[in-house]
Amino acid sequence: MARKQTEADKLAKDLERQLAALNAQPSPVDVVRNITNQPATTTRATTYEEARANVSQIKDPKIRAQFEKVFAGVDVQTEKLQTQAGALGYTVNPNTGALQPVSTVTQPNAQVTPIVSTPTPTATGPVLARDFFINTLSLLMGKEEASKPYVSELYRLVSGFYKDGATIQDAINLSLYQAQQEKSIPEFTNRFSGIFKLQERRAKGEAIDVPTIAEYIKSQERLGDILRRSALGDLANETFLNTVMATGKSVDESVEIITDVFDLIDNAPAPVKQQIAKTLPTATRAQLAQALLTGPEGVKQLQRTVKKAGVIAAGGMQGIEVSEALASDLVSKGQTFQTAGPQFGRVAQILPEAQRLTSFETGITPTQAYTTEQAVSATFDQNAIELQRLADLAEREGARFSRRPGTAGSRSFASQTRGMV
Repeated sequence: MARKQTEADKLAKDLERQLAALNAQPSPVDVVRNITNQPATTTRATTYEEARANVSQIKDPKIRAQFEKVFAGVDVQTEKLQTQAGALGYTVNPNTGALQPVSTVTQPNAQVTPIVSTPTPTATGPVLARDFFINTLSLLMGKEEASKPYVSELYRLVSGFYKDGATIQDAINLSLYQAQQEKSIPEFTNRFSGIFKLQERRAKGEAIDVPTIAEYIKSQERLGDILRRSALGDLANETFLNTVMATGKSVDESVEIITDVFDLIDNAPAPVKQQIAKTLPTATRAQLAQALLTGPEGVKQLQRTVKKAGVIAAGGMQGIEVSEALASDLVSKGQTFQTAGPQFGRVAQILPEAQRLTSFETGITPTQAYTTEQAVSATFDQNAIELQRLADLAEREGARFSRRPGTAGSRSFASQTRGMV
């Protein structure tokens, strides 16, 4: 007569189903063996812990990190199953995923014959000396950082990866991601928040490099030096540097932004600086740098603003009032303070007389009869229509001149327009 199924039997079957689902997944042991070119047929099967140690042979640190994450996930599942199995008198073989009874199930009052379970293999890799770890961390992040309380927890994580065969540098990098996943060392993970933001962007499909801790620190140090040399030392702090690093800009890109724009401002002639002060009266140097380094359009916009200020200043030096719209148009055509100056000199020569003569002919207010924009178009653009308008105006004034005494005004205007057409 068959024994009636007990609750323990039901739990055991459920546990076996969980194991079957786990075993149906690709085995990280086999995957690592394939990547490291380890033959499938060996004198003995590769143990789970040996496969974990083989991860260190994978050269690409990102791939290593992925497999470490896989093994960590399997460990969590196996531990959960071990707990469930232990309550039922079983143990889980970490290499085969099979259940093994700790003791035989017998009828009541029968003698119990214990069966010793196979001990779980443990990593046999090298032990990371704490002093060696602290010294390495000090070289990487500085003595002050290496003396903080969280370092003890970091040492625990790094030791595990180091024991599995990772180099200490790789072990520290892997521990950063592990700490983020476990949310166990916020002070450490916040220090490198830019790395995780870059990783998120890369995961969404952006072609962007995610630096190692050493690369990240080196880039931050270089950028901090540039900010201090550019009189922006207040921005050389961890929070702002993390923000800049998270944009994906390289140090060279950031340096180019700072030097190009601020050299343009710092080395500008006095009239341009005065005009910039009028255009951007409330913007501090640090605020401008923040906009440039963190905003996608900040650089182009400020460059245009500075160049517009230069064109407006060049006109002002010749007594010509230049509107924002006209300055923007001239900047789009490549004009700067230096190139616009001589051209505005010619505009200053023809504009007053052209306005007087046109107003005389039309009865319209001089500034409306002939505008600054028309004179600029004739001078800067060599606009054929505007040049012809000036030539006709000079010709009509010459005809009037021949019928009345006085030569200074008309001859002067004719000489001003001569050579423009």
